[in-house]
Amino acid sequence: IDAQLHIANILSKTENLIAQRKESIRLLDEFLKSTFIEMFGDPVRNEKGWDVKKLGLISSMKSGVFVAASNIHSEFREKLYPCYGGNGLRGYTQSYTHNGEFVLIGRQGALCGNVKVARGKFHATEHAVVCSPLINYETSWLFYLLETINLNKYATGVAQPGLAVGRLEQIEIIFPTLPLQTQFARIVEK
Repeated sequence: IDAQLHIANILSKTENLIAQRKESIRLLDEFLKSTFIEMFGDPVRNEKGWDVKKLGLISSMKSGVFVAASNIHSEFREKLYPCYGGNGLRGYTQSYTHNGEFVLIGRQGALCGNVKVARGKFHATEHAVVCSPLINYETSWLFYLLETINLNKYATGVAQPGLAVGRLEQIEIIFPTLPLQTQFARIVEK
């Protein structure tokens, strides 16, 4: 009984630490979202008068590559790479499709339009749209911009909503100066 109580106490403390970390992450994300709005304004109204560009002119947008579910491992092991689907990390696989830092957009399902950042070597499935820069921009800036404008509103279909790459490419977005994007990216890094 003493050992069980000791283990229960440790688990309870661990659960509290996890809850505190999750709350800290949530608060940091809220801080970054408000910092984004403070620096760039509302990207839909563009009250700061930034240049406007079509998303497809700043970023090449391509769906990832199919990988069978049987080839996706739930736990990381050596020589495996993160595998991202439309809703984020699906698991780990032996192949990678990209190497670097990219914004990913979920393109199918109720959560289509969600945005993630993938870094290093990773595999993107056909349910994720990978944004590869055509011109210089900061990845963290694009991530917060796309999160703020809510890409889900561009989805079509009811039973299985989806985002077509062609439609994403036509979305007009604000495009502030690169030095200001870099200033924001440094805040995100900190």
